[in-house]
Amino acid sequence: MSTRFGIKLLPLLLGLTTLGVSPATRATEVYHGRCDVTFTGDSTLHDFVGHITNLPVMVRLETNSANLATLNTRLEIKPQQLSTHHKGRDANMYKMFREESFPVLVVTVTDAPLAEARLTPESREAVPGQLPLQLNFGGVTNTVPALTSHPMPLAEGLEFDLDTAISLKSFWLEIPSAMFGAISVKDTVKIKAHVKVLKEPPKS
Repeated sequence: MSTRFGIKLLPLLLGLTTLGVSPATRATEVYHGRCDVTFTGDSTLHDFVGHITNLPVMVRLETNSANLATLNTRLEIKPQQLSTHHKGRDANMYKMFREESFPVLVVTVTDAPLAEARLTPESREAVPGQLPLQLNFGGVTNTVPALTSHPMPLAEGLEFDLDTAISLKSFWLEIPSAMFGAISVKDTVKIKAHVKVLKEPPKS
């Protein structure tokens, strides 16, 4: 093993040890918890901030065919779980998502390399990790890159922040407007989430 390769491999091995797993023998592990989401955007009149609070999350850590640790999860969010704390603006947002035809927004992470996500405490002061999100809004699916940061030391779990930004037009969503189009929401919405999950105890 070259010195350079060994330096790159060491944080992954340490991270897996912190999570209580062996990279060669680890079986599927299940983690349950919650996340809080803040989304922000701009309009031609003023900025807005919205929230999704206390969203249930289940994360699975698995080993792929290359014997690498991977992260998997799937979240289903009802449009009315989103709130900008403004009744009229929220009504326009729910209309944009066409909730009568598409009752849930789906966020999926599939076989994402755990090492690239950098979710272990050893990564706390390092560059952000990367986590690809598959988003399905209104029947349209796009893969959106997200950055992970501020991993917290948990003996049996994961806690971290996640940041991304989405283009509403990329999902063919009709962006809300008012006053005959004089006031409209801009295309890009920034999303920040705080995730905390704890390992499910083994079944007896």
